[in-house]
Amino acid sequence: MTILRELKISDSEHMIGFIRDPEVAKHFLYTRYPMSKEKFEHFIRESWGNRDNVHFAIESDDGEYAGTVSLKSINYVDMHAEYAIAVRKELWGTGIAKDATEAIIDYGFKKLNLNKIYLNVLATNERANKFYQKIGFEFEGTFKKHLFIDGEHVDLNWYCVFRP
Repeated sequence: MTILRELKISDSEHMIGFIRDPEVAKHFLYTRYPMSKEKFEHFIRESWGNRDNVHFAIESDDGEYAGTVSLKSINYVDMHAEYAIAVRKELWGTGIAKDATEAIIDYGFKKLNLNKIYLNVLATNERANKFYQKIGFEFEGTFKKHLFIDGEHVDLNWYCVFRP
């Protein structure tokens, strides 16, 4: 069973690995900016008690940090938030991302009283696009040539899920 827990400073050791692994980094927007272990530690400290951005560590069956799942830019008036997830590469395909996603969606709808949870993903990230559709996110559209990455403009897909 996948457990969501508060982030710990020690999780920064694994988080820095997301940036250092080109196969992982190419799928995330935040990896385009310089990030140090200290910046990840600051991110973790800022996550504690933050009402506008909720970040949880995903804990694997063996109790290790497996990734981070988040609801960001929480809007309590319009009742929506942006979802994000990053899972350690060695755990891809294990179902841990699915479990963590279901848990954070449940948290968003039941604990935060959200009506909509949305996300964006690079159109070129086929694996993630398939995952989001499979888990129940509805495709809302594409922002054409929205980001400038590695010398070219690329598309950004948007998905959402509504409270049942």
